[in-house]
Amino acid sequence: MRLRRKIRHCYWRLRRLKGDPGKIAWGMALGVFIGVTPTIPFHMISALALASILRVSRAAAVMGCWISNPITIPALYYFSFKLGKLLLYPHQHLTFPHTINLSELLQLGWRVNLALQTGGLLLALPSGMVAYFLMLWAVRRLRAQKPAPLKSAIHLPQSTLPPSQADA
Repeated sequence: MRLRRKIRHCYWRLRRLKGDPGKIAWGMALGVFIGVTPTIPFHMISALALASILRVSRAAAVMGCWISNPITIPALYYFSFKLGKLLLYPHQHLTFPHTINLSELLQLGWRVNLALQTGGLLLALPSGMVAYFLMLWAVRRLRAQKPAPLKSAIHLPQSTLPPSQADA
């Protein structure tokens, strides 16, 4: 129930976004790009800063960062690492050293982090592009729809003239 409510809330926030559909779509693409990269403590800050610098929708950029959440992070990081390892270290096994040696641990950490960041950037590019086109299509479609009439609206007379002597 909470998930459905959150999805509905995101839908209405998306529907109420003001501005050019292109800037909203660029904001979403930027947020998704940043959200897919493995830079977890800096997602929101960097999305807000870059959206302000690039003059795109900050709200859409923050919403795009939500692609990185506790449910999706393990899969994103796993695929980022595997892709980065495949490109940078195709025939090497990145395993813990048999002896505890600080230099070997630091070297392993550097390799793992480099593979994770490289794979994350490579996953973020197509994700951001898909987010741009989906968001552009969604905003244009939502704005083309007519708003639904209120069912419980009170209908008041539209005349702005004061009542005449005969009506009083």
